[in-house]
Amino acid sequence: MKIVKGDITKFRAEAIVNAANKYLEHGGGVAYAIAKAAAGDVYEYIRISKEEMKKQIGREYIEHGEVVVTPPLKLAQNGVKYVIHTVGPYCGGKWDKEKEDKLKLAILGALKKADELGVRSIAFPAISAGIYGCPLEKVVKVFKDTVEQFLKEAKNVKDVFLVLYSETDYKKALKVLKEVENDEN
Repeated sequence: MKIVKGDITKFRAEAIVNAANKYLEHGGGVAYAIAKAAAGDVYEYIRISKEEMKKQIGREYIEHGEVVVTPPLKLAQNGVKYVIHTVGPYCGGKWDKEKEDKLKLAILGALKKADELGVRSIAFPAISAGIYGCPLEKVVKVFKDTVEQFLKEAKNVKDVFLVLYSETDYKKALKVLKEVENDEN
């Protein structure tokens, strides 16, 4: 697992994860950026996402832990084969065990789907740390713990990246990672 600074829409991984809302209406944040980069037209990508959701889930929304896979379209030029949409918890600045559990489900759902698809590398944004208002420090810790546990049993996934756009978030995430590792030793 690696934390990197960059733009997830330009990141080279076989799969990228979209932190979506449960209706896959990519209206802001990383979801909007991914939809725009993939299709050029956000509304076209929403249409594609909703069609795939109906095929894969059988209804018009996804729950925590469920995922929908869509084609990468223009993101394929970066080597992306799949966009995996997952929904994290809404925190509004508050954090508790229920939100932690929902975030674990969102991360784990995307990891399991990537492994099932035969993906070796996958890039995540900081799910729920943006518009959904979850504390980045908590998101990084849950991400690290979930990924490390998953990689013990993964068949295909080998490289997992947490891609952070801003320098501030990147530095904060590295600090959290260092603190967690120090606590473990």
